[in-house]
Amino acid sequence: MLDSGFPSQTFSGVRFALVGFSSIDGNKLRSKLLGCGGIDVGQSSQTCTHLIVDKLVYDDPICVDARSSGKVVVTRSWVDHSFDVGMLIDEKSVLYRPLRDLNGIPGAKSLVVCLTGYQHQDREDIMVCAWGSFNFAEERSLQRE
Repeated sequence: MLDSGFPSQTFSGVRFALVGFSSIDGNKLRSKLLGCGGIDVGQSSQTCTHLIVDKLVYDDPICVDARSSGKVVVTRSWVDHSFDVGMLIDEKSVLYRPLRDLNGIPGAKSLVVCLTGYQHQDREDIMVCAWGSFNFAEERSLQRE
């Protein structure tokens, strides 16, 4: 994010609730959102526009209820990426949806993903999806090229 000397208003108009976060992670994320114009509504209420979740699956009743009442349901990646670029990123992107299964895709440990030909942001986006969806716990410790 560029530093202009003025407080960023990246999250202006975002009335958020955090669900599923540890107290430490939740406080860090809350601070980032509040510092950039977001409003913490505490829990998912009528005034909430964005439910930001951690360790919840897409079909969790909390997520289903939020979507059915018109709220946007995203993960912390949406907050981090929006903060990094200094503007709200399209929250409809698959990159920011909660996972369908916290254990990844069955059989994915034997899956090989080739990123030859992908560069820069496209490559990063694919890696974000792969790390979350395929649950490559062992490979996360490896350095990226």
